[in-house]
Amino acid sequence: MAELDATNDIQRMQTLLGIDLDDANKGRVEAYIVQAKQAIMVYIRKYLDDDIFPTELNYLVDQLTLAKYNKFHNEGMNSISEEGLSMVFNSNDLKDYLPDIEAWIDSTGKDDLTGNALGWF
Repeated sequence: MAELDATNDIQRMQTLLGIDLDDANKGRVEAYIVQAKQAIMVYIRKYLDDDIFPTELNYLVDQLTLAKYNKFHNEGMNSISEEGLSMVFNSNDLKDYLPDIEAWIDSTGKDDLTGNALGWF
């Protein structure tokens, strides 16, 4: 199983959120981080040599975690308006980052078929 530990990511998320998380919120954010890594791993696992989550994709984890954090108590909703503030939620947060994942896969060179040829002689 991949290394999806989120303990090193919590401090980065606190910085991005601009708050100190209490224990309950740390647990929730940690779960969001692990879920984000699991979602990304579905696409990239076969391109990894050691089944360790690549740190260069942490920005995706951050964005997915922040999106999930902002949806808290509004799960299942498409949008919410409250006192002049409106928020619209994606039904699939990962969809917007698939081009980034594809670019990372391309950068590994492991999906490159250059030089491979099959033929009949």
